[in-house]
Amino acid sequence: MASPQDTNDRAGRPLPTAPTTLSRWFPIAEWLPKYQWNRLFRADLIAAVSVAALVIPESMGLATVAGVPVQIGLYAAPLALIGYAMFGGSKLLVFAVSGSVAAVSASVVGELSGGDQDTAIALTAALALTTGAVFIVAGLARLGFVANFMSNAVMTGFIIGLSIQIIIGQLGELLGIEQSGDSSVTKLWSAISQIGDWNPAAVVMGVGALVLMLGLKRFAPKLPGALIAVVASSLIVAIFDSDLELVAAIPQGIPSLSLPTDIDASTWGELLLGGAVVALVAFSEGWGTSQTLASRTHVQLNANQEFRAYGVGNIGAGLLGGMVVTGSLGKSIAAEEDGAKTQMSNIILAGIVLLTLALLAPAFQWLPEAVLAAIVIDAMLDSASLRKLNHLWGVDRVDYSLGLVTMVLVLVLDLLPAIVAGIVLSIVYLVYRISYPGRALLGRVPETGDYVVRHWLYDRRHGEANPHAQAVPGVLVYRFAGPLVFSNAEAFGTTGQAFLVTAGERGELPHTVVIDFEEVLAVDVTGAAALQSFIEYAARYGVNVTLARVHSGTRELLGRSGVLDEIGEDRLYATVRGAVDAATTSHEGGAGAT
Repeated sequence: MASPQDTNDRAGRPLPTAPTTLSRWFPIAEWLPKYQWNRLFRADLIAAVSVAALVIPESMGLATVAGVPVQIGLYAAPLALIGYAMFGGSKLLVFAVSGSVAAVSASVVGELSGGDQDTAIALTAALALTTGAVFIVAGLARLGFVANFMSNAVMTGFIIGLSIQIIIGQLGELLGIEQSGDSSVTKLWSAISQIGDWNPAAVVMGVGALVLMLGLKRFAPKLPGALIAVVASSLIVAIFDSDLELVAAIPQGIPSLSLPTDIDASTWGELLLGGAVVALVAFSEGWGTSQTLASRTHVQLNANQEFRAYGVGNIGAGLLGGMVVTGSLGKSIAAEEDGAKTQMSNIILAGIVLLTLALLAPAFQWLPEAVLAAIVIDAMLDSASLRKLNHLWGVDRVDYSLGLVTMVLVLVLDLLPAIVAGIVLSIVYLVYRISYPGRALLGRVPETGDYVVRHWLYDRRHGEANPHAQAVPGVLVYRFAGPLVFSNAEAFGTTGQAFLVTAGERGELPHTVVIDFEEVLAVDVTGAAALQSFIEYAARYGVNVTLARVHSGTRELLGRSGVLDEIGEDRLYATVRGAVDAATTSHEGGAGAT
């Protein structure tokens, strides 16, 4: 066992540590004074330069997904990266523009801008500010539980569907045509049906760039495919005049800090509502990324702290005139693979983006829109993969169905209705899981004496029944695998009664029912009443009821409700084995006396 002073396990891996108060509120004040410049800075610098080659072109491309000029994606990065580095808990999370958030931003802003680009630019920055405000309020109000509000299955389907939607939406620029249609299906048909109008130069340049990036990713993954595509295509256009649509010139220089003007109070109110929706999508995606990185870096994250960090980052993005940002899985993994050690890499990355805006902005004037579309498609291909959805099929068919339905809804509906539908599906799914928890009978394994499931009535997510488990004569062990609350209280009682009726019909009516409360982590008044009712029902047939493995909070509520007075404190046991042994001994003693 490691001593309290040890920071690594026997294999040399860092041990998990609990965050201090300082690290929860202002992490940079804790890690920066301890930063080992001679050992870490070179690695963080190399990683920052490498990730910049990915972040800069993708941020420009994803800005077009949001319906704003390419520079807006670059404006979002510097203060967002610095803000998260100061307040975030993850060592490696890269805070950047994401395809899903860009698409949701476009949906919110598009309805308010009326097609005017200047208005869209102002509203996009305002949306970043309101999203940041939502994050900070949520963090201060300790609403971290909202991080798990949207089910993983629904979020998986949402991201896949949205990524496919973005890819289809980029086909117009990739092929040099004007796409039409309100849904992904109609946009795809529009692109296919105009095959005779495809711009050969755009197709060659765009598809060529896409093939180049995919090839480098496959055979030379260390090379910055997106940056090479940008440089190569820009040189070709600069040297050889071609019939290609080019990216609009990027204003040279670092934007000044400012607040959006000429936005009335009612529009701010609509943006606040939109910010709440965007925040939910952004954090659902970013929190999953943070958790993945935390498992690799042995860092314990706090959702409330991350809310605050996301808020500061997005307010910084909005003040520079940028768009909403979130934690990016692809860019964060790239940073890790390139050797990033701390958030210093993201601070350096912010500086590189600022230098790009100050010195290199004019170089992008020769960048073809087709190549930028190829960069977006390349960035979305991994997220659009059906692998994660197919994985759910082998894990849980209900989860798979939820993910599939959500994906289809994103592809056939407008984005905001699809988000609402996804939230509703998550709530329905949650209610369903709580209302129909697993219910099982336990049996004893002769070789070990352990009590395991011998028969599931509902929900086998917790594992298959053990064929070696044997019933104990005279004792029925009933497990209820979920909180005992108003939505499932009836199921608890009726299932317990059904077990007794079935046993009675077989002539095996037990003298004792042991209820395993290990997975009953919460009980409300209705649940306590259901337990009381079952105890009374069993007593009518001379069957005693005892409880095993009752958590302290549950025990306290049962005491206040009077249920413990009915059972008796002496009928609460620390283990199922103890409860069964006591019931058997008591019954045998009573029978002997009789």
